[in-house]
Amino acid sequence: MKGVLDDAAPGLRVQFHATQALLKSIAAGETADVVILTTEGIEQLAQQGKVMAATRVELGSSGVGLAVRTGAPKPDISSIPALKQTLVNVQSVAHSRMGASGIYFAQLLERLGIADKLKKRVIVEKGPVGAAVARGEAELGAQLLCELAPVAGIDIVGPLPDELQKSSVFAAAVMSGTAKRAAAQAFLDFLGTAAVQAAMRKNLFIPAPRSPRRRE
Repeated sequence: MKGVLDDAAPGLRVQFHATQALLKSIAAGETADVVILTTEGIEQLAQQGKVMAATRVELGSSGVGLAVRTGAPKPDISSIPALKQTLVNVQSVAHSRMGASGIYFAQLLERLGIADKLKKRVIVEKGPVGAAVARGEAELGAQLLCELAPVAGIDIVGPLPDELQKSSVFAAAVMSGTAKRAAAQAFLDFLGTAAVQAAMRKNLFIPAPRSPRRRE
């Protein structure tokens, strides 16, 4: 959601990190007014009573894609054989350690039987994988398309082949400890506006259908 919120709500105080990292921070006592995570992460917090389950709204989804540095040739990733050949041929491939896409991509390399054949894997601990590609630290980077979209200095090659694609679905909810529940709920309503959904599409994020919130 970084590219979306940077476009639609500049100046908003936001902490961006991978879902697993945010869950770890929340478990350690960190809090906020609203939390945006994968749907699995929101469900986990709801079960723990750390978010108000009734406020949960689905935001949208994005699939995994690959990117190269701006101006570099775009390799063929249009099929499973082409993707495997590309991954084996490139000098280095980057993915995140804790992000949903990074965890999936690491598993995918094992599934394709090429994890040991890659010349070099760059594991990004924090920040967008695309930034490592833009800096020249990796020839190819794999991350959610919505995370690659706002990064300057890269060209998106495209999504993974359909047979290998895995979309992550994101949701938001009001945290139970907030003292600003009305404002937090207003922000969730704002996330369903046409302006935010346009920012989502611009950032390769597929908006979820939203129904008007029932008022009690």
